[in-house]
Amino acid sequence: MPWHGEERVVLAEGKRFVGRNSASRGRETRERKGGRGRMACTLEASRNEGLDDLLLEFSSEEVSIRRQVHEHEGAQLSGFVSFPSRRETELSPCIMVVHTAAGPHEAFIVDKVAKLARLGYIAFAVDMFGEDLDSGSFKEEGRTLLQSRMLAALETSLSLAGVDKNKVAAIGYCFGGTAVLDLARANPALLRGVVSFHGILDHPPALQDVDLRGGPKVLAFNGYSDPFVPAAGKHAFAEEMESKGARWQLHEFGGCVHAFTRPDKTTQEHKEKGFFYDKYAADSSWAMTRAFFESVFSP
Repeated sequence: MPWHGEERVVLAEGKRFVGRNSASRGRETRERKGGRGRMACTLEASRNEGLDDLLLEFSSEEVSIRRQVHEHEGAQLSGFVSFPSRRETELSPCIMVVHTAAGPHEAFIVDKVAKLARLGYIAFAVDMFGEDLDSGSFKEEGRTLLQSRMLAALETSLSLAGVDKNKVAAIGYCFGGTAVLDLARANPALLRGVVSFHGILDHPPALQDVDLRGGPKVLAFNGYSDPFVPAAGKHAFAEEMESKGARWQLHEFGGCVHAFTRPDKTTQEHKEKGFFYDKYAADSSWAMTRAFFESVFSP
């Protein structure tokens, strides 16, 4: 899986932000616990200021974005929520947005929650890592933790002010794409649908098999030549969805590899590692996602 290899520098509509490195996250936490707290706390304050600046940068007359702390098994998680400034109804649908292995505090994710708010949705950017975890914490047996944390985040989304509890869905990118698929695999009540962008499609043995008849609709986007999603994996995903009675789609983009939605993946080095941006696939998958949510949220 490519979760450890993703870079931390992200571009979104010309805005540059260095996301928090998961390795330094663990090191700084250990420093804080080990008595060298002043430096670590200074770094934490700097990150907080950086995130606040980023949220402000993407806010506008149409969109307001604020921090949203959520919890899971005692872990404090630092997400954020975007709201449309003008609402046609008192309650709005909510879409959870799950980050890549780079972590939640990057321009790429803030850009997505702002776009969703401009479409009239409340968008909740989930923090899956907190202080002590990174993407490697969720591999293999860790997928039960991944699913459990996603279910807790779903509960948080249902508790947000102004959310229509009958209209909640989720999207995720790479690591986050896998996370939303694992959320759908639990078939939680009130989840209308999920969209996975270049997520790993496998169903690990650690997760229980749950019948998905009448459950959330599933839309997965994949690069046909993604080196991290082999043909056998796609076939196994299709067999899984069919055997469970899911309402599902797998849309593949020819000529594309992993991370095709990421506008920062444009160098030859990225391509050699199996990561590369494709504007057509990025734009087309977003347009199909908009239509998907219009459908799943319709009366």
